[in-house]
Amino acid sequence: MADFFYHVLHKLGYTHPVHPPITHLPVGLIIGGLIFSLGAIIFKRPPLAQTARYCFILALLFLPVAALAGIADWQHFYGGAWLFPVIMKLILTAILLVLLGITVWCTTRKSSETKNPLVLYFLCAVAVSGIGFFGGELVYGNKTKPGLPDNELALEGAAFFQERCAMCHNSDSIETKIGPGLKGLFQREKLPVSERPVSEDNVRRQLKTPAAAMPSFADLKKEKVSALVAYLKTL
Repeated sequence: MADFFYHVLHKLGYTHPVHPPITHLPVGLIIGGLIFSLGAIIFKRPPLAQTARYCFILALLFLPVAALAGIADWQHFYGGAWLFPVIMKLILTAILLVLLGITVWCTTRKSSETKNPLVLYFLCAVAVSGIGFFGGELVYGNKTKPGLPDNELALEGAAFFQERCAMCHNSDSIETKIGPGLKGLFQREKLPVSERPVSEDNVRRQLKTPAAAMPSFADLKKEKVSALVAYLKTL
């Protein structure tokens, strides 16, 4: 089902993960709610505290959607690999869900002292900041800067590699990340995993009908494939 969903998105021209744009909803609501809460205290404006409460209620509603999108992306783009940033994101998301539940429960009680639970708001903001940090580590933390190929096509391929491939493959070593490292790929006799002879055609074949758990790039345009192959030849 998930593969069909991503296949439809690719057909529509959307090839990126779906989690990042969705996760901006609960993140923005939590940060906004904290700001409204502080404003209510500093400027003595009770209506701002009510706005903060609504922000956290909406954050609680949107968080499961963002979490499910993140799990789908993890399975599709990372093959479900148990990377440390993934584990931390899952733990912090569970903690955030509990904190949001407690926060919403507290702000719906009749006692006035729980109408603006600033400590809970702050803890939610800390948790969501931690999720964002490990999300950044997952996408950018272990990336190496692309080399500087001497032709335009390879430069385009380098940019594409950083966007779509570097999350799973090292370009500067043969060390396994999620998939095998690709340094010196076109100097080898066989492709890693599939063990097919190294050739442009077999690289294209691997992208369209991959061996093992690598996601398919069957909808990738020929121009992008050519640029990627040109870059891989420079490694």
